[in-house]
Amino acid sequence: MLYSPHAIHKARILPRTQSGFTIVELSVAVAIAGVLLVSAIALVQVVLRQARANDVVSGIPRMMAQIDKIYARANSYVGLGTEVAIGFGAFDAAFDIFGVAPLRTANNRFGFPTTVDVATVFTGAASNTGFVVTLAGIPTASCADIVSSASASGVRGILVQPEAVVGTRSITPAGIATLTLAGMRAINAGGGAPVPTTGGAAVVQGHLPNGALDIAAMTHARACGTGNASVSIGLINWK
Repeated sequence: MLYSPHAIHKARILPRTQSGFTIVELSVAVAIAGVLLVSAIALVQVVLRQARANDVVSGIPRMMAQIDKIYARANSYVGLGTEVAIGFGAFDAAFDIFGVAPLRTANNRFGFPTTVDVATVFTGAASNTGFVVTLAGIPTASCADIVSSASASGVRGILVQPEAVVGTRSITPAGIATLTLAGMRAINAGGGAPVPTTGGAAVVQGHLPNGALDIAAMTHARACGTGNASVSIGLINWK
C-alpha cells in the first residue's frame, strides 16, 4: 500500500463572520437620525417664522401710509374699518384676503386676522382722530422684531398684549374704544401697570416725550416678554 509523503490535513473550519448590525448599533443609528430630524424640523420652523415676520414687517409701512393717504384731507377717520381698508387697497400682497364684501378678512402671514378700528375718543369725545391696526396671532418669538421694525417705520404708537388663545385678539374693539392719547401718555415707562384707556395693553411706543421705543416696556411680561405663545400688536396713528 502506498502512502502520500505529505500528511493529510483536515480542512480548518474558519470562524463565521458576523454580518449586518447589532440591535445596539441600530438603536444608536435610529437615535442619531431622530436627533438630526428634530433639529432639522426646528430649524425649518425658525426659518419659516422669520420669513413670515419679514412679510408682516414689509407690509406695515405701506398699510399705514395708505390709510393716512386716503384720510389725509379728512378731519377724522370716521367710517374706517377692516372692510373699508381692504376696499381701498391698504392690505397688499403681504396679507391674504378671504371672503366676499362686506365680510372680508385680511390675514397676516401667521394665518390670523389683521383688523382696523377707529379710536373714537382719542383726543376727546367723539373725536375719531386715531386708528389702530391690530395684528393677531403674532408668535412671541417674533414680537420684538416686529415691534422694533414698526417703530422704525414711523408708526407713532404701539400696543402689545399677550393672547390667552393663539390668534384671538387681546387688543379688542372695546379696549380701542376707550383709548386716548392722554391715557397713553400717562403710562409709566418700563411697562408699568396699564390704565383703563389702553384696554389693558402695554404701551411700548407713543407715551415717551421723544416718541422713542420703550425697550423696558417692550420686553415686559405684559408685552413681548410674556410666557404666552402669542401676542396681539396694535399699531396706532393719529391726526
